[in-house]
Amino acid sequence: MSTFDEVCVSIVGFNSLVREGICKILDKCEFTCTRFFKDCDAVLSDSDVPAVALTVFDMGTCGDLLECLPAMKERHPHMRAVLLADEFEFGQMVEAFQLGAHAFLLKEIGAEPLIESLRLVNQGEKVLPSALLQHLPQKQAIAEGKAEVQVQLSELLSDREIDTLRCLVMGYPNKVIAYRLDISEATVKVHVKAILRKLMVQNRTQAAIWAVNQGLITHGGEFRETPDFVPVEEISRAPVPLALAR
Repeated sequence: MSTFDEVCVSIVGFNSLVREGICKILDKCEFTCTRFFKDCDAVLSDSDVPAVALTVFDMGTCGDLLECLPAMKERHPHMRAVLLADEFEFGQMVEAFQLGAHAFLLKEIGAEPLIESLRLVNQGEKVLPSALLQHLPQKQAIAEGKAEVQVQLSELLSDREIDTLRCLVMGYPNKVIAYRLDISEATVKVHVKAILRKLMVQNRTQAAIWAVNQGLITHGGEFRETPDFVPVEEISRAPVPLALAR
């Protein structure tokens, strides 16, 4: 018998087979599927949502979920969104966390890892797919090229711009970047514009992807294996990845 308190889960998606499959997986643990929605509009129109709602979204059948996510978070501010994607796309994952998602998982995930991921989300943590590791530079390559990369980066960007770029990789909004770097939001905007211009990219997501793909900065924000953790009071304001789903 589970020693965990019962946790209510809502599932959003048009595919009834996926919904029933998730419920079957969760049936023998502390999670109970209590509400089902066919799409994001149904979630937006619903008013009977628990204080802390763990909500699993089937991205493949939810239409433009990322476009609707901010409105749903505003409507249900305590909602913890778990996104199930058909395939891994780095840019899509980054955007999802920027918009307030608590987890970005792939449908190929096993039953036990899914349950453990939901437990982490229920505790307020962020969970990323293990597929992310395939998109990060190898540890040895990072160690060998660290000095050279730092020189190249320092020639391209100022120290403050590098700090700002690390924050962009982590998906922090301007307010959190300003807090972490102890500068004004206006100064953050200046740094971001300079980064976009110097890297010749169009937006923050492209800058983050560029930094990771070039091996200049890992998704943890520096040349390190583990994610960059932030104070607890910042977690509610920034999409900080705290764990990798297996």
